[in-house]
Amino acid sequence: ARISRVPMQRLCRVTIGGALQSIQYYNAYKLGHLIPPFKKSPEGFRSGMDLITNDRGGHIFEPLIGVFDQVVELDFSSMYPSLMWTYNVSSETINCKCCKEDGTGIKVPGIDFHICAKREGIISKSIGLPLKKRLKYKEYNKTHNDLRYKFVDIALKWVLVVSFGYLGFKNARFGKIEAHQTVCAFAREFLMRSAEIATKHGCKIIHGIVDSIYLKDTKGRTPEEFERVTKKIAREILDHTKIPMSWDGRYNIIVFLPSKVDRDIPALTHYWGIKTNGELKVRGVEVRRRDIPKIVKDAQYAFFEVFQGVVSVEEFMKKIPDAKKKLYEYISKITSGAVSKEELTIKQKISRSPSQYKNNAYQAVAAKQLERSGVIASAGKNVRYIILNADADPNFPEKKVILSDLYDPKRHQYDKKKYIELLKRAFENIFPFEFPELEEVVANVNQKSVQRNLLSF
Repeated sequence: ARISRVPMQRLCRVTIGGALQSIQYYNAYKLGHLIPPFKKSPEGFRSGMDLITNDRGGHIFEPLIGVFDQVVELDFSSMYPSLMWTYNVSSETINCKCCKEDGTGIKVPGIDFHICAKREGIISKSIGLPLKKRLKYKEYNKTHNDLRYKFVDIALKWVLVVSFGYLGFKNARFGKIEAHQTVCAFAREFLMRSAEIATKHGCKIIHGIVDSIYLKDTKGRTPEEFERVTKKIAREILDHTKIPMSWDGRYNIIVFLPSKVDRDIPALTHYWGIKTNGELKVRGVEVRRRDIPKIVKDAQYAFFEVFQGVVSVEEFMKKIPDAKKKLYEYISKITSGAVSKEELTIKQKISRSPSQYKNNAYQAVAAKQLERSGVIASAGKNVRYIILNADADPNFPEKKVILSDLYDPKRHQYDKKKYIELLKRAFENIFPFEFPELEEVVANVNQKSVQRNLLSF
């Protein structure tokens, strides 16, 4: 509220974008600018080739699929907001006439733009205070276990994230697409420059995505020596780019995963690793998704826990049988029926009203059941359901799932086959290789289910 200069009662009812615009209006007033009633800075005319060159996002180094040990992560701190503040990126400073005539503007790398060097921009001035505060709170979070710092850090983070998006937002009064493209151009250049510096110091780029790079040693140094070298690299990158580069930790083990569609192609944002302090970092797998039942998430966390303390690829491979044992334990739990309603429940957000669904997906069937129970199921509402029979007759879709609140373990039986398939997928999705033997395990479970059904018949 203090940063945006909006009363607390009003701030809790406006979007993050509304708070950001309030900061911009205040700084526009302080700089002596009139605040337009709507956006008045249209995109300039450019050729198709210019659009291909300029209109691109951040750079990505395709990850190497596999398991790696002793990998260091370097991460630009609030990269895009830092770029906007450090290099004076704002709608009125991009391609200004005053610097075009005498050639004193800041050259944008890779594209034919320049930034004003004579006056401070509204956007860059507005981003300064929240950025400085966020960097401070981020440091506090590393040394203090206080939720106040964590929540303030999260709030400031979202203000900064939105600040970049608003540069390219068509209705933002101080937005301009050229400013948005300028930030992306700097980000691409600085990631490439960071990779060159790291390579010069004997590091291999395992992965790099927009504002962070993962480095592996190529000179046989000890982990401690490599740690010192990478911290030196971070300082050198800061000197070259003027953007804070943080040393984000060393991974005892990190796994970069393949695409689900084609296992020869790496997935850009699917990976997990365990740092030397035991911290687990996970991206793109089941534990990060909201539509996965608790038992599957618990199982995947148990798989990760098996690899705590592993410091080499060889140790990692030796631990895989232990992870399989964990999988079999959870499969046994599901087949025995010793699973609670809370562990089976899947929460999913519906994207339309029940009548608008054309197929009988799980969430569609659950939404229709919710509506029949007297609750208005509009787009955006969460439905909570349990799978009863994934292979139910299409003519009777209501047999597929049941609302979690209506589930009675004495009257209903969950689909063990489907939940075991979800478990199997959660196991396979954290490794860069396949486990064909698991197909037999699932097949045996399915065969037992069929035999049990025949006996009961």
